[in-house]
Amino acid sequence: MSGDGGGPGQQQHDGQQHGGQPYGPGAQGPYGAPGGGPGHWPGYGPAYGQPGWNTGGGWGQGPWGVAPVAPKPGVLPLRPLGFGEMFSSVFDTVRRYTSALYLPLVVVAGILAVPMLTVCVLLSGPFADALEAFPADPADATGAQLWDVVRPALVIGGMYLLAVMVQYVIAGPLATVVLRAATLGRKLTAGQAWREARPRLRTTTAVTGLLFGGVLLAYLLVLVAVLLLDLVDGGLAALAMVLLFGALVVGAVYVTVRLAPQVPVVVLEESGPKTAIRRAWQLNKGNWWRSLGLTALISIVGGFAAGIISSPLRIVMAVALPVDTTDYAGTVLDGQLTHGTMTLVLLLGMGIGLFTSVATGPLVPLANGVLYIDRRIRNERLDIALAEAAGIQLAESYGYPQPAPVPAQAAPVQPAPPVQPVQPAPPAPPVDERPEGS
Repeated sequence: MSGDGGGPGQQQHDGQQHGGQPYGPGAQGPYGAPGGGPGHWPGYGPAYGQPGWNTGGGWGQGPWGVAPVAPKPGVLPLRPLGFGEMFSSVFDTVRRYTSALYLPLVVVAGILAVPMLTVCVLLSGPFADALEAFPADPADATGAQLWDVVRPALVIGGMYLLAVMVQYVIAGPLATVVLRAATLGRKLTAGQAWREARPRLRTTTAVTGLLFGGVLLAYLLVLVAVLLLDLVDGGLAALAMVLLFGALVVGAVYVTVRLAPQVPVVVLEESGPKTAIRRAWQLNKGNWWRSLGLTALISIVGGFAAGIISSPLRIVMAVALPVDTTDYAGTVLDGQLTHGTMTLVLLLGMGIGLFTSVATGPLVPLANGVLYIDRRIRNERLDIALAEAAGIQLAESYGYPQPAPVPAQAAPVQPAPPVQPVQPAPPAPPVDERPEGS
């Protein structure tokens, strides 16, 4: 089904209709959505503006010329969404469901922090000694000195990158589950959110691995091509490196944004990795710039807010770092990087990184979920199923077409009975005309 015009009745991959996919984990679902069986939120009717849509009513053209207000059981109005509504709904969800969103991520961050901080403490001493022994001019450094500095940096950086990836994989299904409850206006605890998101973690990991694995494979192919060209012509290799890596960055950004709804598809439609990628690619067709703008703006605002909150720790870390000073005689005094100072700097840096990943982790997945709901409302009339799941009966005054009446089965026409010939009336009896008394 094309993401722009497909109807909900079209058959999809694996012999299922995406309009009837389960909008929730498990056979029963958390809310028992009516209309499509337990846990199902099927798509209804044609897409907005498609044949079959009631053009006589519509949004903004209610009875007596009064513009109707879309029902809003939760953070989203049940109609096609504007950019500002999508942006505000992300932070409304964060505000209303703070504990459900962040408590599981805080627990995971606490578990990951134990080995990470332990490694930082163990490597702080050798790292400080290596930095102190490193010459002022990097060109004078030996291979051993360079490796002594790079090795602990690689270990600490690798552990931090792994922790961020784990948080990213967990935040996607968790934020999607919370957004489902927020759309319906349902209460959700942190424990419920975790129990509903956990079964989809494996598939989310596979989908994320396919995406980033494909980007990494393309990077390696470009790198090999540049190295081979360098053996033939160094100037040509430099030009090819700029062009190929530029194209790789553009392609990676395009694919990542186009596949923004893939985690919501995995969680809300319970799709496998390949089916989720195909479905997300088609569903987000024609919506690339909007998806890029929303996710980029959400990331910028979230990162700015996290930076402000963590600024006290950054100030402490900056003060703890030694700097070179000059005395009154003009002599440069090198700042001494002690083991304790390096330990404090590494611990603060790791703490800031973990806090930032937790604070901003759910924001982009929430934006992707809002994009998913908007696309399905526009293309598959998911708003009707959402209203039914929220217990709202949509009337014609809200611009929704009523279900087409089932045509009555015409009764078979019985043949008329044959016309019987009219029988002649019997002759009247003779009248006695004798006079009285005779």
